[in-house]
Amino acid sequence: MNTEHLRALAAAVDEGTFDAAADALRISGSAFSQRIKALEKDVGQVLLTRTVPVGTTSAGDRMLRLARQMAVLEDEARRSLGRGTGGRTVLSVAVNADSLATWFVEVLRQAATWDDAVLQLHLEDQEHTHELLRSGAVIAAITENPAPVSGCLSMELGTMEYHAVAASSLLDRHRRQDGTVDFGSVPVQDFGTRDNLQRSRLAAWRDGSRDARRGGSGAEAEPPRHQVPTVGGFNAAVAAGLGWGMIPAGQLPDGVLEGTHPDLVTIPELGRSRVDLHWQRWSAGTEALDRLTAAVQQAARTMR
Repeated sequence: MNTEHLRALAAAVDEGTFDAAADALRISGSAFSQRIKALEKDVGQVLLTRTVPVGTTSAGDRMLRLARQMAVLEDEARRSLGRGTGGRTVLSVAVNADSLATWFVEVLRQAATWDDAVLQLHLEDQEHTHELLRSGAVIAAITENPAPVSGCLSMELGTMEYHAVAASSLLDRHRRQDGTVDFGSVPVQDFGTRDNLQRSRLAAWRDGSRDARRGGSGAEAEPPRHQVPTVGGFNAAVAAGLGWGMIPAGQLPDGVLEGTHPDLVTIPELGRSRVDLHWQRWSAGTEALDRLTAAVQQAARTMR
């Protein structure tokens, strides 16, 4: 299979259009189209949707993974033989925002010393990062999913502990006369539309409330839901009383867990969540990918 054709496939997905991909590869538009047609003829299936941006078919997803693997392996082999062009190996990694804001910073420090590789980080919720690995968009991912994607290895990293946290003033506004809080009405913060941490804790609270009442609850009110899609913004919004949210132990201000913080409190009724993280990567090893894996495993020892 022609590696130039595979590179054209990856370029089309990365650049979004055939014209932009042709420019990136420094070839004419007609030459680029011929490479894609030749690859599709070779495999006997349509690989790309002619949309803007360009998309992949299910067969294209599988070929995209192969294209990225071949590019990395070929580039690294050329450099080892002194035939490289001076470029760096691209290490595309899917990572969840909370890891990136905490323990993964140590990986960035190590990567800053590498002169033969660059990182391209793709931000996604840990429940869904493995989808990027399966599609071929990345070569490695930090994920909740322990089951290895086909052609990949899966390694345990550790556990992040999340606590339900709110501004005490927010909870005071939603207390019943008996002093309890109706979490069916307290505003909630989500990091994004795919963030399930708050939903799972609220569902657990509701299940416990039903058990305490020894009966069903019928239709239940859905609390207002805010969306704050950055780690710093999310934590600041919790502190401001916008809504309650699940915050990793490593991001909590001093005094919150001890109960001495002047404004923020943990919420015993909603409890905490433990998220087990795994490192999934291509099983085909390269020097750069192996080095990245070692850096991730070392940094994960500081996970909280």
